[in-house]
Amino acid sequence: MRKPTATHLLLPVILLAWSTNAAAGRKNTESSDASSETALIRKGLDLRQKGQDEEALKEFRRAYELSQSARALAQIALAEQALGRWVEAESHLTEALTHTQESWISHNKKHLDQALNDIQGHLGSLELSGEAKPGTVKVDGVQVATLPLAAPLRVPAGSIALEVQAPGYLPIGRTVVVPARGLAREPLVFVAVAAAKPLPPVNQPPVSPTATTEVEKPLAPPSRWGAGRTVGVIFGVAALGALGTGIAFHLIHENRAKSYNGHGCTPATGLPPSDCQSLYNGVNSAEYIAIAGYVGTAVLGGLATYLLVRSPSAPADKVAAADTAFRFQCSPAVGLGVTCAGRF
Repeated sequence: MRKPTATHLLLPVILLAWSTNAAAGRKNTESSDASSETALIRKGLDLRQKGQDEEALKEFRRAYELSQSARALAQIALAEQALGRWVEAESHLTEALTHTQESWISHNKKHLDQALNDIQGHLGSLELSGEAKPGTVKVDGVQVATLPLAAPLRVPAGSIALEVQAPGYLPIGRTVVVPARGLAREPLVFVAVAAAKPLPPVNQPPVSPTATTEVEKPLAPPSRWGAGRTVGVIFGVAALGALGTGIAFHLIHENRAKSYNGHGCTPATGLPPSDCQSLYNGVNSAEYIAIAGYVGTAVLGGLATYLLVRSPSAPADKVAAADTAFRFQCSPAVGLGVTCAGRF
């Protein structure tokens, strides 16, 4: 918000200070209230010359409360001009200029008209159109009027924040650019707030105080094997596969041992040492695999037995999910072995 220049402010102060001093030199025909008014105005003018416009405004208001004179009202308007309160300054100075019968006003009218013209250069008019609704109008967060408006609003020129509120309607908020000494027209469209519809009452039969209500419990799904038992079955199948592997390689070991003994693998046989070593390694490998098969049978069988006996049952829906999650399959391998595979 732009304030007047120092030249604009100093001229009314000097002029009105001279006018006040001249009034102080009149004959002692003024009342006590008028004398107090003159002293307050003189004090306010001194404060304005020091740049203390806010304090000066308070003194001018006190003077106006005492006398209700147009001179004090004009001083209020000039102080508001210095503070950039354009709307209040225009209203007060316009009212003061209507009192042409007061000699102070008529004597200083030319300078007061210049001040009013400067004030009006910082103002514009805002016209609100549309369906008339009772409500409030705020400009830059300050309530300035109520709806409906009898005339366009006087507002500071430039960009202003407009807010309109009406009971039963959504608030309207927007930014409006008001031209200096011009008119801005802003249409208002009110949107009603949808009232919440109450829910219809639910008619429920009365409950006897002695009657007892039985709550029907949902039937539990049939129990089947849980995931632990499913894993136990898998380990059992794996144990059988390990047993088959142990037996198969046990027989292979016996056959390879007979072959090794049949060849003799001595210097008299005439076989190279490498052939005897190969036969010997075959016997040992078959023995190791057979032992591993028997040990695996014992371990897997023990785990399978434990899981089948100790694992709790599970509902049918969980078991169905477990059935799709676990897969185990055994098939003969090349030779005499068995190959087993599972998905967990």
